[in-house]
Amino acid sequence: MSSGGARPLKSLKPHWGVLALLFASCAAHEPTRAKDRDDTVARDLRARIYLAKGEAAVESRRWGVAAASFAIARASQDSLAARWGQGQASGRASTLRWTKSFEGSVLAVAFSPDGRVLASAGYDAIVRLWDVERGDLLAELKGHTAEVHAVAFAPDGRWLASAGRPGEVRVWDWRQGRQVALLQGHADVVRGLAFSPSGDRLASGGLDKAVRVWGLATGTEHLRFEHDEHVIAVAFSPDGKRLLSTSMDRSARVWDLETRKEAHRLVGHGEKVESGAFSLDGQRIMTAAADHALRFWDARSGQLVDVLRNSGDVSAAAIDPAFTLVVQAGWDGRVQLVDTRGGALVERLEAHRGFVMCVALSPDGRTFASGGMDGVLKVWSRPGAPPDTLLRGHGAWVEALAFSQEQELISGAEDGLRRWRVADWNSVVSSAEGTEATVSLALSPDRRLLAAGTLKGRVRVLEAGSGRPLLELSGVKGSVRAVAFSPDGKLLAAAGDPDLHLWSLPEGTPVGRLQGHTGKLWALAFDGTGRRLASGGADTTVRTWDVDTRQPLLRLEAGERVRAVAFTPSGDRLVTAGMRQPIRLWDAVTGQRLMAMDEGTVGVLSLALSPDGRFLASGGLDAEVKVWGLPSGELMGRVGGQQGFLSALAFSPDGAILASAASDRTVHLIGFQALAHPPPAGAGIEDLLRRHGLAWDGARFLVEPR
Repeated sequence: MSSGGARPLKSLKPHWGVLALLFASCAAHEPTRAKDRDDTVARDLRARIYLAKGEAAVESRRWGVAAASFAIARASQDSLAARWGQGQASGRASTLRWTKSFEGSVLAVAFSPDGRVLASAGYDAIVRLWDVERGDLLAELKGHTAEVHAVAFAPDGRWLASAGRPGEVRVWDWRQGRQVALLQGHADVVRGLAFSPSGDRLASGGLDKAVRVWGLATGTEHLRFEHDEHVIAVAFSPDGKRLLSTSMDRSARVWDLETRKEAHRLVGHGEKVESGAFSLDGQRIMTAAADHALRFWDARSGQLVDVLRNSGDVSAAAIDPAFTLVVQAGWDGRVQLVDTRGGALVERLEAHRGFVMCVALSPDGRTFASGGMDGVLKVWSRPGAPPDTLLRGHGAWVEALAFSQEQELISGAEDGLRRWRVADWNSVVSSAEGTEATVSLALSPDRRLLAAGTLKGRVRVLEAGSGRPLLELSGVKGSVRAVAFSPDGKLLAAAGDPDLHLWSLPEGTPVGRLQGHTGKLWALAFDGTGRRLASGGADTTVRTWDVDTRQPLLRLEAGERVRAVAFTPSGDRLVTAGMRQPIRLWDAVTGQRLMAMDEGTVGVLSLALSPDGRFLASGGLDAEVKVWGLPSGELMGRVGGQQGFLSALAFSPDGAILASAASDRTVHLIGFQALAHPPPAGAGIEDLLRRHGLAWDGARFLVEPR
């Protein structure tokens, strides 16, 4: 047999033992590998289930449930979508500060005028006072012989009124635990109580259909008005001259206390009117009814001004003095927060396991309480800072954005520049700076200079901090739709029709014109070295240029108009987007297309990279901000809230804020820190559940109220 032939069988005998051991080892490890595969599949399934539950909770604005669901999903599989979801939900979720349980229903709650004390009462006939911050019991007031349906603080917070069955109204000096007055006259349960602004009168209303006004100095009834059915709630106007009452007769009535006559009858609700309030200036009235509607009225004329429809029944409601936020309770156990400036649902809480009998909103507008038929009292807090805010001030749609510093934003529109100081999102201050139409903006790397491109082919260079004009650069044909500083701040580029213009700084001397595009330019970007410049526009191409030699490098075909380009911080990747094309990621050296995102999009008009290069934001004709993780290209999440198309995006220098501009003339500030940097995966889930009053049933994949 030749040496190239098969081996004799006997020559393999020494290896049989090794092969046997190998087969035995594989057989021994096979169950382990199978178990690992099963564990991986199970973790993936859990992550998918909780990710879906989180997304469903976001849709219904159950932010606490969403935050917990995404956190549990991340413990199984830490996806970018789950990180985004947890960050988004955590910034919007109310926190359960404390809870108390009682025998029988909690029927009434009220905050003191300074918001530091909460009164509660209910079926057990005891009125209790609580420290809002800590949940400590401050006092118990005993004297009622049956359930208490209403409590109200005097304007100075010293006295507390309480009433219920059989119709007696008691007034207490609650700090001393002493009853100071007993008002008798109602023939049935009293449901509503309110002190006058001066504190010398008390209004009450009840099931005997009567509204009574008492003089506290004498303890006698001064006025009496009648409804056709049970009276549910009463409220004084801020000047104390009028009284509002709501009733089961489906009306609310405004009584003139000087003429002792009915001033207005507010009709239109289809069910009993549960709650009512005057605005702080006394110009408006809110009524909430069991017909799922909030109605707003002109307090002077009695005319209906607005109607907001709600999902779910309304069993009680409270509104802040500024008439911006309503807390409403439902028969199904939910508590909802509604923005009155459009009716958007802010948050929904499955707060109780039965009817929610009462709600109250603290004067700070952030703390609220609810009491239910389940015998539970809960006190909640809204987040201290809003997770996002919508800014209005421009008279034309906003076309350009740039942060001059972490807490200051510059916006440009056809009505000029506007500066926004955004340190306090509850009170953003803005000022107009010039009226010349501005359609593009860029900040120098040291943020000392602001370049503003105009509709008339000029580039204005301003002192970023003060807005003081420094240079005016001309010669660009057509409107200047894009401007960009080189990383060292020594060059300024402007997009024209169709050429690129370069100036040296600080002199503003023209140093070059880059030619090759055949249509209007809309986008410019320098890479991190400043040696390359990318441009894109109406000729459907993206081009890169050698800045030193002024020579073209790459020509990339986009197929449609290009509206945005950006280099990643490393400079080796180029992102492009535009009309009817995906967001594309290219190798900036070879021009090879590496990835496509947002396939099928109608049109992207703006891109923004986070300062660390980890996130890409896009916005366009679909009126949503989309955020993508890099380098994976995974869609993290979407943010809505504006109408029309999104024309500009910008990250703050520290990456904590993402701003978007829209054709509806608004600027949307989005808190990005919590979205981009949530807690580590799997960390603090039990604490998170506790904060939001939730329990986790892992066997049934449920996150539900505790």
